[in-house]
Amino acid sequence: MRSVGDILIHSEVAEMANTSSNFFLDSASNLSAIAALNEQNQINAGSDVGNIDLGVDEYNFDPMIARIAPYTSYADITVANLEIPAAYPTLPISTYPNFNMPSSILGSLRRAGIDAVSFATNHTLDQFAEGAYTTMDYLDQAGIMYYGAYASQDDKNSPRILDTNGIKLGFLAYTYGTNGMMPPEDEPWVVNYAYLQDMLDDVEALKDQVDAVVVSLHLGTEYGTLPDGEQIAITQALADAGVKLIIGGHPHDVQPVNWLNDGDTYVMYSQASFMTGQVEDANKVAGIHEVTFERDANGEVNVVDPKFMPTYFAGTYNQVMYESQPLAMYKDNGDGLASWFSDLKTRMHTYTDEFTYADYLETAWTEQVVE
Repeated sequence: MRSVGDILIHSEVAEMANTSSNFFLDSASNLSAIAALNEQNQINAGSDVGNIDLGVDEYNFDPMIARIAPYTSYADITVANLEIPAAYPTLPISTYPNFNMPSSILGSLRRAGIDAVSFATNHTLDQFAEGAYTTMDYLDQAGIMYYGAYASQDDKNSPRILDTNGIKLGFLAYTYGTNGMMPPEDEPWVVNYAYLQDMLDDVEALKDQVDAVVVSLHLGTEYGTLPDGEQIAITQALADAGVKLIIGGHPHDVQPVNWLNDGDTYVMYSQASFMTGQVEDANKVAGIHEVTFERDANGEVNVVDPKFMPTYFAGTYNQVMYESQPLAMYKDNGDGLASWFSDLKTRMHTYTDEFTYADYLETAWTEQVVE
């Protein structure tokens, strides 16, 4: 399984995905020339997901993730954190502090191999419950499983389970809050809040149905490079409850990984932003995590062989097209991004050396190169 961080599309990013913009047209032409995009200017990563429209003729994000798609599409399962609603054209595009992005991005994510998204974030209710429900409808149309936010009580009662290669993974997600926006009193299922006892109850109910539980958490100190006390306490409580993998979001800075309970639980404290309009390199640097779920001789499924490949969301509004790329592309440049590659490696090893910091993960066409 591979995972990427927050999908946080500011209106500036959406403008450059407008298919009539020169930035889009130039980027699409260049990527088509190297077969990263097909004749419809859609990702050509080797996965057949069918024709997903969702307004791609108006806003097309495929060029922004075409180069990274071979890495996200290679895994058996790939997940992301859907930070904000994707409810356009039903609702207008908007940016900070109440976001809404084009639903066409969901088709782009699916073509890039994203199978499921956590959707419990502080921005889930930016467009009220209507925006959340509309996004879920578009996710269904894109063929992407969502968890942490739900369309009804029946939907919430339906466990999110993916069964791949004989291993069943169950997915849960929670957020610390929703920026003061609250779900309707008679619709509490709209988004999961990170109330510890509720989380523990959910884990207990799901454990018997799956081989391993995966929990996504949207919490922590914004722009913190290390986990805060709340992150540490909650991840430890979830590890004690038997969760095998914990994926963090919200800080918008990459935070270290760690093993808890003598290697029973692997935690990624913050994956940062996979796609964003933020301008600081600290917030444009992120990564793709990979873990393998393996059944041991006793029949228990464990996380083994974790890897991390740093990425960079290049681009500048109205200057250079946004594009997600492996950070290793810059490691020998001798500029600031080269130092980011080495500095991030040091940060990632703050708590443990028991993972691989990789230049490039495997794709269908390449072999992994490890520093």
